Amino acid sequence: MEVSKSCASTSSVCLLLFLWFHGVTKAIAEPSPPQLDKAQDRIMRGISCMVNRNWNSSLNPCQWNEVNCSSSSIPAVITQLSLSGFGLSDATIFSSICRLDTLQSLDLSKNFFTSLPGQHPPCPMKDGLQTLNFSNNRLSGQPGNFSSFPNIKVLDLSFNYLSGSISTQLTYLPKLRSLNLTSNYFEGPVPTTMVPSLEELALSGNRFSGQIPMGLFRYADLTLLDLSRNNLTGKIPDEFSSFPRLNSLLLSSNNLSGAIPQSLLNLTMLCRFAANQNRFHGSIPKGITKNIRMLDLSYNNLSGQIPSDLLSPDSLEAVDLTANRLEGLIPGNFSRSLHHLRLAENLLNGRLPESIGNATSLAYIELRDNQLVGSIPSQLGKCKNLALLDLSSNKLQGALPVELGNLEQLVMMKLQMNNLSGCIPNSFSNMKKLEVFYLGQNSFTGEIPSRVVQLPKLCYINLHGNKLNGTIPFSISSLQFLLTLALGNNELTGTIPMMPTNLNSIELGHNYLEGHIPSSIGMLSNLEFLDLSNNNLSGQVPSSLASLQSLTYLSLSYNQLSGPLPNLPRSVLLNVTGNSGLKNRTEDSDTPDNMAHNENDFKSATWVAAVSFVVAFTISFYAQLVSGCCYCEKGATAHDQHYCNVCNGHCVNPCDYHTTHYLKYQAF
Repeated sequence: MEVSKSCASTSSVCLLLFLWFHGVTKAIAEPSPPQLDKAQDRIMRGISCMVNRNWNSSLNPCQWNEVNCSSSSIPAVITQLSLSGFGLSDATIFSSICRLDTLQSLDLSKNFFTSLPGQHPPCPMKDGLQTLNFSNNRLSGQPGNFSSFPNIKVLDLSFNYLSGSISTQLTYLPKLRSLNLTSNYFEGPVPTTMVPSLEELALSGNRFSGQIPMGLFRYADLTLLDLSRNNLTGKIPDEFSSFPRLNSLLLSSNNLSGAIPQSLLNLTMLCRFAANQNRFHGSIPKGITKNIRMLDLSYNNLSGQIPSDLLSPDSLEAVDLTANRLEGLIPGNFSRSLHHLRLAENLLNGRLPESIGNATSLAYIELRDNQLVGSIPSQLGKCKNLALLDLSSNKLQGALPVELGNLEQLVMMKLQMNNLSGCIPNSFSNMKKLEVFYLGQNSFTGEIPSRVVQLPKLCYINLHGNKLNGTIPFSISSLQFLLTLALGNNELTGTIPMMPTNLNSIELGHNYLEGHIPSSIGMLSNLEFLDLSNNNLSGQVPSSLASLQSLTYLSLSYNQLSGPLPNLPRSVLLNVTGNSGLKNRTEDSDTPDNMAHNENDFKSATWVAAVSFVVAFTISFYAQLVSGCCYCEKGATAHDQHYCNVCNGHCVNPCDYHTTHYLKYQAF
């Protein structure tokens, strides 16, 4: 019994010691948050009321989101404050913020301010401020004098309405390292009045004009130079060896001319060069991608052959040479890291190299509008990350490789306007993410594989202008997202199957369809476009068509239809030419003149509808490709954070995609 009591007593003591030790350890591991002095605490609680933010008033302000404090001093002091996206417009809040004299970083982006804090009474905060972000506001007029910000290192005034020329304003910032004036209305020459130690200069989307000044090349510490989307002209000085640390050079969308500077080859740290939409001519320098990971020279006047080493460097990620005058063969050495390849709208010939299968990282390949010949290499099926494959408008021939069915990530396949033949492989049914399937204007034969038209995300199918035969698969009715079905100019036979109820366009013209028009078409409540012309359809037009409130276009011409037309809405563009037994809705509407008028109206409307769809889908698709491309790296500057947040311009990593002009086929 005594032994038992002794053990119990010992256990109690051990438990108390354990709890005490655990409490001490926890207190050491989880120190209490730094405490502000009463003055800064009172200022922050006042700001909290002004911004109407749900900050917990019972907590120390250093624990609030968007607030950072330094604990190196006692009491603690506020060093960083972010009020980004708070919907603020009242400049009186500056009087409170200015009293935070220990503030080093202030982010007021994505608000509605019309003036800077420097345009107000004396502000103690400005003396120690190192980072100021006023992007995405409503600042207008001249930017003013920055002499009251002597320690500013990062200044972001992008996406505002500032105007005028930049001359002496920047000379008052002796410690400036990063300047972002993107998307304003500044004009005049490119400024060269900044401190020589400047590291980042972003002037994109303004009205700067004239030539690139020689004075710019004295900024030897530059890592980022963005002069894109301005009105710059003339040849580029071949002086880029002056920028040994340059990482990104963006000259897109100007009127620059001449040859690509050879001095770029000396920049060992340059990983991104974009000079698209200019007037550069001559050949592409050999070795230009030795260091560059992302190269965009699209929409220029470059000529000659693609250098044999252009696509081979191990670190290469993206190349866009769209819309130039390049000729010859596509180089056969592909980097395994290459994920974007755009060579469309050139004069390239020869075969697509079988070594394309080595580019296993490819997500996007666009070779449309060239003069490529031969068959599509089966090795392309090894590029299992492909999301877009566009080989349209070439001279390709032969059968489609069944290996293309391995492209399970493919979203868009465009092979139209070639000389391809044979059957559509059943293996294509593996492409579960396929949305656009465009094989029109080739010589494909055989039946449409039923499993292919069951792909769950298909919204656009175009097999127009081939030699397909057989019946239209009933499985088409299982498609949930189908917007357009174009099977014209084939040799399909059989009856019209049941269609999905959310279909809005049916084009089955120029086939050998027979039988009656099914009344179930009246269930397609979203149907806008219906073309059943040039078939062997007979019987009456079902009265259920009158219930199609969204219907805008209806072509029933050149069939064997008879009986009265249903009472269709007057807004429907109707073409019933070539049905001798069909009675139109008005007594004189079937006269030749009226029929011709209806047919011309219908053709015009068809073009408008088709072009509208293609444009809308293209915008949607390219936007989807680039959405989410921005991410913030560790230690990103405020300038970088801004680009990351809006994903407009270039992303935080200068070697990631430039998405400003993606609607013009520019991925980076």
